[in-house]
Amino acid sequence: MIRPRTLRALLAITLLLICPQLAARDVSMLTLNWAPHYASDLPEQGLTTALVKAAFRAGGHNAEVEFIPWARALKEVEEGKADVVMGAYYNEERTQKFIFSDVIYHLNLGLIARPGLDKTRYQSLQELSEYSIGVARGFANSEDFDAANYLDKQVASTPRLNIRKLFRGRIDMAVMNFDLFRYEAKKEGFCISDVTFMDPPLSTEGLYVMASRRIADGEQLMQDFNRGLAAIRANGEFDRIVNRFRK
Repeated sequence: MIRPRTLRALLAITLLLICPQLAARDVSMLTLNWAPHYASDLPEQGLTTALVKAAFRAGGHNAEVEFIPWARALKEVEEGKADVVMGAYYNEERTQKFIFSDVIYHLNLGLIARPGLDKTRYQSLQELSEYSIGVARGFANSEDFDAANYLDKQVASTPRLNIRKLFRGRIDMAVMNFDLFRYEAKKEGFCISDVTFMDPPLSTEGLYVMASRRIADGEQLMQDFNRGLAAIRANGEFDRIVNRFRK
């Protein structure tokens, strides 16, 4: 009997063979430095970069990325000076200028409870009014959380400062992108298993790549990327890359 994972891999490979595909070419990608997801100084330039390059390879192309300011990256890809923006949230306005890929993975932003706090989940934000919650100055969270003026929000200048306060028991919870928390806490030498990532997250966003509508093969390029992404999910390469970065 063929195992389900093997069957999915065979189907994905078959799609790659029978579906129309661009001639192999170099794909130019632009993005900003945004650790821990992608940055020029991260191993393999970050998890997102490793996944995106693998998906493009499986789709028949070689992709390389340059890290520049975000506004400039969007403008240059919009004008067709580069092929793809790597790493973007979806919104309707952007679809007028860019062609979106399938979602690469989802990012969770939410509350992290300090070590020893007997609270692992909540049904409404009102339940959290008795706790002190660290927020970073100038950072947007979810609309409901940001509007909840009944919460005890302790403002810090940076997310890293909130991490230190959380592990030292000076606040009960911190609100942050979960992956950013893991990355920064590990750099600070804290034990991530001591905290609780609260359920449910405050918000969940998909991460995508976007091709320029100014290049002639943008639609086909995204189709090739999507087929490659499906293939590495099916053959286990996607999970192997994720596990490599989360050791």
